[in-house]
Amino acid sequence: MRKLQVIFTMLLLGTAIAGAQHYDRGYDTAPSTPFVKKGSWMAGGTLRYSQHINDNYSFLVINGIDSKGYGISVNPELLYMFKDNMGVGLRFSYDRNMLDLQSADLSFSEISMSARNCYRIQHCYSGYLVYRAYIPLASAKRLALYADLMLGGSFSQGKDFNAGGSSVVGSYSQKYSVELAVNPGIAVFLTERLSLEMNVGIFGASYRWADQVHNQASQGNSDATSVGFMLNLLSLGVGMSYYFL
Repeated sequence: MRKLQVIFTMLLLGTAIAGAQHYDRGYDTAPSTPFVKKGSWMAGGTLRYSQHINDNYSFLVINGIDSKGYGISVNPELLYMFKDNMGVGLRFSYDRNMLDLQSADLSFSEISMSARNCYRIQHCYSGYLVYRAYIPLASAKRLALYADLMLGGSFSQGKDFNAGGSSVVGSYSQKYSVELAVNPGIAVFLTERLSLEMNVGIFGASYRWADQVHNQASQGNSDATSVGFMLNLLSLGVGMSYYFL
């Protein structure tokens, strides 16, 4: 009986000592000097432009490609830090893409296909509410992990037609979406206020639907729901941000 009392007393003492100790595993989210201070603003975003011209170009089994096109993407973002290392804000996006395909021939084994005078243009507007949290990785306060939680949606319009046959056929479409996404990333301060940021999507849930008018005569529609938890390297984004008080 006395042995049980001694063991029980030792367990109580050990629990009290362990509870009084503080373990620093290097992931303190509230350092003495925050990575981004409360009351700060962050303005940033990305800008992308691409253009291509193909003149009798061949790629694998596709020959005689004559086409031109471009892509534009503008993504501004504004955040307010309501607490040290935590901010909320808005992100907007505008995307526009055009493809004018004059000709292309597909030849594979006994399969032969061709496309002539195909045209497509589309633009898209998006808006998101953003919550961001930082986790500093070094005492110098130049490097930190962060995660963006985004909720928003998009609206896009597009038209395409094919004049390669005996008559012109085309369609006009409007697409809508509601999205929820989690994008972790890393931020590195290049100067006192300018930072380079890189993020990648790991979780996304969306509901999309579209209305289409074909040849100004018949109508169609579609809808799709998707939920995914995986590393999506195709959503890798790199941008610059500026912090000010």
